[in-house]
Amino acid sequence: MDTNTCLVIIIVVVIFAVLVAYNQAQEREKARKAYQASLEKLKADPSNPNLKQQTLALGRVYSNLTRNKTGVALFDEVAVMNDINAATAGATAGAAAIASALSPTRAPAQPSAPTSTTIEDRLAKLSDLKSKGLISDSEYETKRQKLMDEL
Repeated sequence: MDTNTCLVIIIVVVIFAVLVAYNQAQEREKARKAYQASLEKLKADPSNPNLKQQTLALGRVYSNLTRNKTGVALFDEVAVMNDINAATAGATAGAAAIASALSPTRAPAQPSAPTSTTIEDRLAKLSDLKSKGLISDSEYETKRQKLMDEL
């Protein structure tokens, strides 16, 4: 082969390698976005078992792509489950915080020592929930008015 033919072959191989790498990066990014979107849906609906399964499957696909399709390692499985647990626990904890802050007269699940929650404490908790984005402005105003009516 002459020098020009070798040069053309090298250029074609390099272009092919770049295109393959670009395609893999695009595929990996698409999988990452799908996984992240599924985690966000799971935060909104933490008790949905089908959504948990879907999120787990998407996490495995993404993990496999990050390992150049060599399979999902145990470490990846643990990382995906940690993501899912965090998504579901955060939403559950937020709902529990809202419920306890807005319904202090509700009977506790287990007997506990009597507590005296002042209106000021409850208003502060309500404000904290609003600032963390756990309740909307309208929910804040409605609950605040209920607390103020108790005065």
